[in-house]
Amino acid sequence: MSNLGRLNELDALRGLAALAVVLYHYTTRYEALFGHAKTSYFGFNYGNLGVNLFFMISGFVIFMTITRTNNVTDFAKKRIIRLYPSYIVAVIITFVAVKLYDLGGRGVTLFDGVFNLTMLQGFLPGVIDHVDGAYWSLKVELTFYIIIGVILFFGLKQRVYLLSILWLISTSIFQVLDALTGGYIITKALVFYSIADYAHLFIAGIMFYLLKTKNQLKYHLLIGLCLIYEFALNDLKASLFVTMFFGVFYLLINSKLSLLNNKVLTFLGAISYSLYLIHQNIGYIIINFLEKNGMVQEFYLIIPVSVSIILATLITYYIEKPAIRIFKNRMQKRKTLKLKKDGLSAKSS
Repeated sequence: MSNLGRLNELDALRGLAALAVVLYHYTTRYEALFGHAKTSYFGFNYGNLGVNLFFMISGFVIFMTITRTNNVTDFAKKRIIRLYPSYIVAVIITFVAVKLYDLGGRGVTLFDGVFNLTMLQGFLPGVIDHVDGAYWSLKVELTFYIIIGVILFFGLKQRVYLLSILWLISTSIFQVLDALTGGYIITKALVFYSIADYAHLFIAGIMFYLLKTKNQLKYHLLIGLCLIYEFALNDLKASLFVTMFFGVFYLLINSKLSLLNNKVLTFLGAISYSLYLIHQNIGYIIINFLEKNGMVQEFYLIIPVSVSIILATLITYYIEKPAIRIFKNRMQKRKTLKLKKDGLSAKSS
């Protein structure tokens, strides 16, 4: 279990998760919001659970990342440069597109649109609207990054198992209190800001990473607790789907997912973040336009998926990757200069 090279299978899983969310939004979710022109549309129920898979992947990947650094500033900078360039472009494109095409009240004010550029609108529910509803998950991710940042800052990486147990217990208490009080504002806030609905997924991802590095019974047990938490929290069908994700991760850490290691899926994984950001309202606009103009039903899914993949590819390879490359080059130059200065100081002393 100790082979920790680049896991192309993880990229493939990201790609599949993103595609599942896209298909869910273009079928089941679109039908709920607007109604398809014909009722015999292709449905993709539970595709929204691709987001849950994203959270598990984040737990795995982010903890793998911090095992290589103790510098919380470097961690924060890398997260910012990874998240914001693509996001800002997606916000601007989506905001303008929805303003130009009337999409049944899904537009937001200019103030809300500008505030969305901070990615902090999710922390102010009911105050600031999302430019795109898919952005709700970014607040969950950011909260997880803050928690990881705190762990790094206080040098608690070696305590992550105990901290994960405490996090799971505290979120369980918040959920119970919220249920007992009937959604009292304080308990609702505790549930919301502790990401209690998703903590078990991040924790499971972390435990799967630890299992890959060292096979210990305690990691299996905590993964089992996370699965119990899932069934206690959600309906049976959704939880069964999430159970499959847990099974997939067991296959992953035991190198049993080589069939996912192909160029198509790894490409989808590479563009998955941008695809998630850009697809929803842009796709709704395209579907709405096609259906209003009598487009053959078989094409209403192919065209928006294709357009979203093209846009995501452009954003990934012309915005995200260049930004990351520039950042890495600057970081390397700073390290080189620091080494030179340290060398000169050593010689002069």
